[in-house]
Amino acid sequence: MTSESGGAGGPSQSRLGRTYKLARLATDTSARFALGMAKRAVGAAGPEEHDLEDHEKIAARVVEILGSMKGLAMKAGQVVSYVDDWLPDELRPTYSGVLSTLQAKAPKVALADMLNVFIDEVGAPPDEVFAEFDDEPLASASIGQVYRARLTTGEPVAVKIQYPGIDRAIRADLKNLDLLETVMRASTMGRFDVTRSLQDIKLKILEELDYEVEAGHQERFSALYAGHPTIVIPRVHRALTRKRVLTTELLAGRTYQEVKADPDQAARNRYGETLYEFVFGSFHRHGVFNADPHPGNYVFLEGGRVGFLDFGCVQPFDLEVPRAFQRLVVRLWAGDVAAVRDGLPAALGYPGAASDEEKDFFFDYVTYLWRPILEDRPFRYDDDYTREVYKRTYGGVRLGAKVTLTKGYPDTDKRGLALLNRLQFGFASILSGLRAEANWHRMLRSFLHDEGPAPAVAPRAPAG
Repeated sequence: MTSESGGAGGPSQSRLGRTYKLARLATDTSARFALGMAKRAVGAAGPEEHDLEDHEKIAARVVEILGSMKGLAMKAGQVVSYVDDWLPDELRPTYSGVLSTLQAKAPKVALADMLNVFIDEVGAPPDEVFAEFDDEPLASASIGQVYRARLTTGEPVAVKIQYPGIDRAIRADLKNLDLLETVMRASTMGRFDVTRSLQDIKLKILEELDYEVEAGHQERFSALYAGHPTIVIPRVHRALTRKRVLTTELLAGRTYQEVKADPDQAARNRYGETLYEFVFGSFHRHGVFNADPHPGNYVFLEGGRVGFLDFGCVQPFDLEVPRAFQRLVVRLWAGDVAAVRDGLPAALGYPGAASDEEKDFFFDYVTYLWRPILEDRPFRYDDDYTREVYKRTYGGVRLGAKVTLTKGYPDTDKRGLALLNRLQFGFASILSGLRAEANWHRMLRSFLHDEGPAPAVAPRAPAG
């Protein structure tokens, strides 16, 4: 190995220390945002240079603190980094450019601290296990860092090592949800649905601490997509996998940010189709989905192929769950609006009888999410679509906890439908970033158990 890399030690584990960092960040971001708004109020029609600098400082501060804290705090920041529809158009490049570093290039933890974890788990240092092991991490994520290595057989691998003490740090964050919510609300100008996002993440984050469970999820997806022409799942090396160390095949390709900047729209469309098949094909065909759709989990290969990484947050369903949605989609294609309006609450796990207001909310929100697949024609994901999805989501939250998709529904939590909701919203933002266009309707029909009748013209939502 080469000389030891720099970087901080493991993330702070004490609740007191993490509370202090969050409190300082909440105060700092709130003050900076108030100053920026005051500057804009004195007459500028659009953001001036100093105004953008203020917002860049806010974003940089969020990255610095949440990135060093790791865990739940950093994962919340990752969601904000790619679901950016809450941002005013003039500020989006400023925030997105800085916050995107949380997807894979957050502040590093020192190599010595990471090696201690590896030795504790595997029983020997990496230079005794691998033919080569790079000291610099490929990626710094919310729970661990990923390193490039080479097996004694010559095969390149990715070695994910968990941060020391991250389990205690996450449990401290779970006790600090109210404060973390305050920080994220201040950092997003009160425009982002922080409460819902944190509750969604909370459902699964403790499971992500066991890399052996993640390895099992990854092997399941690998079996499902063995031989697929465009969906690539890295092979797990079980002999070098433990609870806090995961070793898999290394995939080399482009990042999401690089593909977003590619002027070849046809190539972006092909990637979008691969992503769509993996996300919605997995749900409808197999009753399972990978519920962490942030861009750092994709590697873009040649020919529209995509490598899928990080299977720590996976939600299985009884196949009746996707079947219930499929029946509703087919009814909607046939123009039976009343049946869909009446059937959506139960399909979403809503307990008891829903009021007319609740039925209208569910119908309005879900059918807008389904807009890309309502008609047999190409549809392009863009900022206008995801911004409207966000508005409808946020409007539903303001109706109160009784009509949100993530609070107060025991059956929803049990069946993972809250995570499915997060997935659809976040995934729409990812496809929007690619400006991906395809006939999603035909793709979805190919996933369904029973395709049903040919679709009619997409129906209008009920009045009111």
